[in-house]
Amino acid sequence: MFKQFLLLGLLSMALFSCQTESGVSGTLTGAENMTIYFDKMGKDNTTQSLGQSMADATGSFAIPMPEGVSPGMYRVRVGARSIELILDKKPGAIKVSGDINEITSFKHSVTGSATTTEYINQMRLFNTKEQDLNAMTDFIKTGASPLVAAKLAEKLFKGRSAYLELYKEVNDKLVKAYPEMDYTKQFGGQVSAMESNQKRQQAGSKVQVGQEAPEIDLPNLNGKNMKLSDLKGKVVLLDFWASWCGPCRKANPHVVEMYHKYKDDGFTVYSVSLDGLDNRTKARYNGDESQIKMQMDRSKERWKQAIVKDKLDWDFHVSDLKKWESIAAATYGVRSIPKTFLIGKDGRIAALNPRYDLEAQIQKLI
Repeated sequence: MFKQFLLLGLLSMALFSCQTESGVSGTLTGAENMTIYFDKMGKDNTTQSLGQSMADATGSFAIPMPEGVSPGMYRVRVGARSIELILDKKPGAIKVSGDINEITSFKHSVTGSATTTEYINQMRLFNTKEQDLNAMTDFIKTGASPLVAAKLAEKLFKGRSAYLELYKEVNDKLVKAYPEMDYTKQFGGQVSAMESNQKRQQAGSKVQVGQEAPEIDLPNLNGKNMKLSDLKGKVVLLDFWASWCGPCRKANPHVVEMYHKYKDDGFTVYSVSLDGLDNRTKARYNGDESQIKMQMDRSKERWKQAIVKDKLDWDFHVSDLKKWESIAAATYGVRSIPKTFLIGKDGRIAALNPRYDLEAQIQKLI
């Protein structure tokens, strides 16, 4: 009897060994007695389940892949949580370990896949703020392997048109390394869509990249006119905003950060406020000039207080206090705020609405 049990034990161990020679296994705390899935991920969020395993009482599992898997994006999924795997070649045994409650902090580990380890390490550095967005961008361009570069771009920039040039560079890497992979073709399709979207946005913009920035000459809080052209020779963020605009106020801390970081390098901000009253708003007061004046004064005071509260420390704050009828807004085709234009030292428009890649754009110009 003992010999039979011993034989069965040896057979089980041999079977487990065979399974994990090419497959995914590991131990996940918090996943005890739960079903663990291994999925292939498409660029368009489609998934293909390749296998599953019931974890034991210790959270250990094994999902065999006798024929291996092709390069691409995969995941180990437990309930609503998943561990991303980036496989650049047919792997042998992939081993995953960690706590499922710490997956989003990238405190887990993966062995058997150098590309997955590369990705986890970079995301861990970003989460702990040891790497900022600029450092991550540089890594994507110069240090990351093709699939890791693609995954990081997806994770950090989510297809935003402001990062089109970066996406193009990543796409070139993928095409060179994996020309026939479905993921490469899907990524290329996304880049084409981003290009088309950017062209539509630029076509609909009254002000185009490369043209000389139209002049703005409006009064500041003290009634003194301040010209945009007076800042020629500096890199200028032309910022249309208002004290009543929630998204503008949320964006202000980043602008303040960039101002203090680069003001000594020749960067500054020219802020145009759309506070005040337009004719539509004035109509509410039925021609009562005293009421209109009182509301105008209140609006001007809210503008002033917002500058102080948000610590907008630069000197150039202007407004004609005409709200949506602002002559500057009309000149630049501004129909919604926040809206920004980055102007180079030569006085020409360098970028339209660089919200997500502002720092990178500033660095290029200074």
